[in-house]
Amino acid sequence: MGKTKKRQAKRAAVEAARLEQAWGASGERVGSALAAGGDGMHVGDARDANDPRWIAARDNAMDPDSRFKVAQVKLKRNPMAGVSKPKTKQKTGILRIARAVEASLTQEACVALDTLLAECERGEREVAAPMDLCGKVLAMCQRGSFGKPAIRLLGRMERVGLPVGPVQLRQVFFACAGKGMVPECLSLMSRHDIDTGRRLLGKDVLVRGCGLMPGGVDGPAGLALLEGTLRGIAGGGWEGAPSSAAGGSVRVHMHPTWAPPRVEGAEGADGAVADPAADAERLAPTMYPGGDDGNASFWFVCDDDGRRRPADRNSLELWAPATASTIPLVASGLELETERHDVPNVPGAFALTDVFSAKECGALRAAAHAIGWRRDEPDPSDPGRGRLDYCELVVWPETAGRIWDRIKMHMPAGAVGVNARMRFFRYGPDTIYRRHVDGSWPDGRLTEEGEYVTDASKGTLRSRLTLLFYLSEGFLGGNTTFYTSTPGHPGLISARGVAPREGCALCFPHGDAEDSPVHEGSAVGVGPNGVRHKYIIRTDVLFESAGRPGSK
Repeated sequence: MGKTKKRQAKRAAVEAARLEQAWGASGERVGSALAAGGDGMHVGDARDANDPRWIAARDNAMDPDSRFKVAQVKLKRNPMAGVSKPKTKQKTGILRIARAVEASLTQEACVALDTLLAECERGEREVAAPMDLCGKVLAMCQRGSFGKPAIRLLGRMERVGLPVGPVQLRQVFFACAGKGMVPECLSLMSRHDIDTGRRLLGKDVLVRGCGLMPGGVDGPAGLALLEGTLRGIAGGGWEGAPSSAAGGSVRVHMHPTWAPPRVEGAEGADGAVADPAADAERLAPTMYPGGDDGNASFWFVCDDDGRRRPADRNSLELWAPATASTIPLVASGLELETERHDVPNVPGAFALTDVFSAKECGALRAAAHAIGWRRDEPDPSDPGRGRLDYCELVVWPETAGRIWDRIKMHMPAGAVGVNARMRFFRYGPDTIYRRHVDGSWPDGRLTEEGEYVTDASKGTLRSRLTLLFYLSEGFLGGNTTFYTSTPGHPGLISARGVAPREGCALCFPHGDAEDSPVHEGSAVGVGPNGVRHKYIIRTDVLFESAGRPGSK
């Protein structure tokens, strides 16, 4: 036996001894049925399925954000099962699963759990494996793309009454996506919460699943999953596209690019500089001097905003202007007049013209250069593509208020302000931000003392609209491209691009809203005058938490 096998066997023996002590001779958990912090309900107390404490425990287990964990679940009894089974059998199945999990043997773990759940279905066993152990097996399925076993286990878990929630559905969905199982993924995406009617898996799960499909996001399976889900959400049915459509594959139809009209008298392209990057490099040291300590214009605020950051993402670096007047904006009453133009065929999306003048766009670009760009991690699905440059700035409430005053008359009911946290992005040649769905953000704000507060409103405000400011133009491509289903044409995805216009803004729903669009920052090319970079700011429109964006 090799050293690795010996270590695995030793760990398995330790885990088995721990489980035997914890579960007792009968296989039932000794002690509390809830993790520390629960209401003290014991397994023996939960004999009645209508017990309100049991119902609360079940509901908490379905909530992925809950701090409670159901340690052991009372099963639906088979009315024909009246004979108690040997105690050793009750224990052996759980220990077998635990040993397979400890040794990272996915197939063995799946077989052991499937066997145990099948015994529960037949009434041969009174209790199933704990939910945390079931979750570990499903996580192994996700990592190894064991789609079929994951689907089988999910069905058994539901039939025996285990509280399956969004966490377990995501694990099974990603396991199926890695195996290219489009029909099964569409079935999981179509599931709704019985009480609220909301889908249990959001579009953020969809776009991640498309990337896991064999062939990637632009492969046949990835496009089939995207088209089927978009069509299902739009009410066109959740079944896969007919195999006869487009020779058996999903097609993407690129519609003509749309751009907001230029306002007469506005600076537009004539007021744009020939090379925004060179202009920003020239302006940054004079407009934003560093001073003796380097913090005369911008100072470092924090490197932790309390939000979870994936392991493959860079750490946070958040900066702030030294004063509310550090970034020069035109005085109130002298700014350009903005106009609203709805984006055709993209529900909830609209553009605002002339939010910033060409001079203000230059000052904002220079601010990003003065802070310093960071390089985003490469897209694992397309590592050959260019990478984004970015930096993060939180402006003073006075600055956020002045920006809000320019656009608030065009916003839906319930909108109350602009998020002060600004994310600057610079796209170089061949840079693309792959299809994704924007997330919702809290009300980040600076206090009078200059301290950053992640959620200044304490949950009363939350963003519902993305607010993109375009700070340059003159390059080729670089559209914000939206992807939708095509009514009456299964198997056809419609792609509609919005062209960046310097000084304009683009708004559209985000977060868990059903009309939150799948979109991308399309590839940038060198323009006819040599312009190579696209500059944007991503921030958000804040709403009262109970409010939803609607038509103006």
